[in-house]
Formats: sequence, structure tokens, C-alpha cells
Amino acid sequence: MKDHNTLRTFAVATLLLAGTLHAQHTRTGKGESYWNNTWEWHHQLEHQFDAQGQEVLYTHYSVSVLDSSMTMESITHKVYSGSGQLVWRSTRSADPFTQLLTVGDSTVFVHDAQDSLLTETMYTLDGGSWELSTRTTYYRNVIGALDSAYVDTDAFGNWNLAARMLITLNAQGWTEHIQYDSLLNNVWIEYAELEIAYDPDGRPTLYEYTDPTPIPYEGVRHAFSYDAQGQLDSLVHSTKFPGGSWHSYSCTTYDPVGDGLSNYSNYYRLDTLSIDWTLNDRLTYEPFTAIPERPTAAVLRAFPNPTEDVVRIPELTGTPVRIQVCDGRGRVALEQSLVMDGTISLAGLPAGSYHLVTTDPRGGVRFTRVLKH
Repeated sequence: MKDHNTLRTFAVATLLLAGTLHAQHTRTGKGESYWNNTWEWHHQLEHQFDAQGQEVLYTHYSVSVLDSSMTMESITHKVYSGSGQLVWRSTRSADPFTQLLTVGDSTVFVHDAQDSLLTETMYTLDGGSWELSTRTTYYRNVIGALDSAYVDTDAFGNWNLAARMLITLNAQGWTEHIQYDSLLNNVWIEYAELEIAYDPDGRPTLYEYTDPTPIPYEGVRHAFSYDAQGQLDSLVHSTKFPGGSWHSYSCTTYDPVGDGLSNYSNYYRLDTLSIDWTLNDRLTYEPFTAIPERPTAAVLRAFPNPTEDVVRIPELTGTPVRIQVCDGRGRVALEQSLVMDGTISLAGLPAGSYHLVTTDPRGGVRFTRVLKH
């Protein structure tokens, strides 16, 4: 039953994704580190945005310092509701040797009629199958402000309560304190705290994350500052040493460009007790580039589904097209032509989940997902 629920959840996400493939703009970022008196290019970031300016695709590449060749690190898809709320995000990481996207996670976000976040359900991918992992449920007070969140973990098809966040608001209704607890032998144990401070305009100026237990690494702090236009200007990172003193070790300065992807330079102290800073890292973005619209992916119907052998696709009846059958890792397990009645045989393939993919003469992708017993 759990597998069927998982398939239904991702079927909804797939339908939503099909409507977001008209990405209108793309930006490329270039990351470099300063080493041995020279800048070394080490990663490239590619962002794609839809017509509403929402990021729908993010791809991270590693760049070899030897020959500047690029290998994929990860790819992230995002899907939004009609009101602009994030409803699905999936990140898959590539195996460094095979470049197959075999490890990752996917989160489904559910909102209420007022667009308030109700639940986040996370799935993990390890190898060829998606498995339920955790579920976070958010609770609000009588005026709708978030006051707590509880985290369940999935084990053998059962949800078990594992952690919680208790949230305190300030007079303006902004989150100023979060207490993180874990459940151990039916007793809540506090393991971390987060303090947030704001400027008069509601922009965060300080995040202070600490562990209440006296361990050597007791906390981290992020201090934000803004320019006259209200855009992020700098970010200072600090760590808390034993004894309670804070020491800054990194400062990031931003060059606002007004499109949500700012250039930055990162400065690190030569040592945590000195006052000297050295430029260590920088990220620069090229200007926005318009990309041509491409046909939207279409989700086909398939019957019966699940099946034991033959699958019929009504939309392709009478169309002599080639179909690729891809397994859970994206590998082509079978390729053949549909017969005129729109059927294809999956005989000889092991039980599992498959994508059936074809391309029309205009380049439009059409696909469906089939579960074989």
C-alpha cells in the first residue's frame, strides 16, 4: 500500500511539473576559490526561471582544476501552485563515476486554503526506489501564526513521533526563538536553540544557533546587514568557542543586481584571533539569458496500470511511434515501436516502476508511468 501511495503522490507532482517546463530565463554562476595566489574555477551553477520569476530548475556542476571539464553534482526541480507557493521540490545527486542520478530526496508541501504550510513529507532515493522518510506537521495559534512543528519518521509503514520545534513570536508576530527537542524514551530532550533578531523593517539581522549542552563547538552565528535599498549587503559568520566567546571567521559581501541572484565575495580571517581578512572565495553571475520556449511535456494515459504485460496508450492509437521504456534509474530498459492499436508489451522486464517516453515531430515529450507486477 505504501508503494501505491508514493506513486500517487509523485503522479500529482509529475502533472504539476509538466506545466512548468516553459522556463523563460536562465542564469549561469561561476564559483572560484583563491589558492596559491591564483583563482581556481571549481563549480558552475545554472538556474532556470519561469515567466513569473520563480526558479524551477537548478543544476550544480563541479569543474576539474586540471582540464576544466564539468561533471554534474546535483539537479533540483521545483514546482509551484497557482498562488506561487512551493508545492514540490526534488534534488537528485549524481554518482561521481557513472553520473547517474541515483541518490536524492524529494519533498511534497501541502498548504491550506490560506496558503499556510500544513505538512512537508520527504521521500529519499537510494538506488532505484523512493521511500517515505519524514513528515513535518505545522501548527498555528488562533490568529494563524506558526507556534510549533512536529516531526514523524516512517518505519515499516508507521509514523513515529521523533522531534519537535517550539516557536516563540515577538510583539510583531515574527519568529524570535525556536527550541528544538528530540523524543527519547518518551521524554523530550532539548538539543538546540535558534534566536532571531530583526531590524525595524522586519529584515533578519542575526541568527544565533546554539547547543545548550557544554560541548567544545557550542554554536554558530550569522549577522546580516543591508544597503539603503534594503538588499543584502554583507553576512558575517561566527563560531562560539568554549567559555562563551564569539569569534568571526568569515565575511561575505554582496553586489546586489536586483534579480535575486547577487554576486558575492567571501573573506576569511587568516586565523580566528587575528583582525586580518583574506579573500578566499567568490561567485559571479552572468546576466539573464532568455531561452526559447519548448513544447510542454504531456502526461499520457496507460491501461491497465498496474499491469502484468501489455499496456495500451489511447492517445497513441494509430500512431506508429517509437517508445522508450526507462527504469527507476533513468536507463533505457526497452525500446520498440507501438503497434497500431496503441499497445506495447513489457514482457521480459522485471517487476517495478517504468517511464514510457516518446517524442512527437515538434520535439514535444510525451510520457506516462507504469507499474509492472
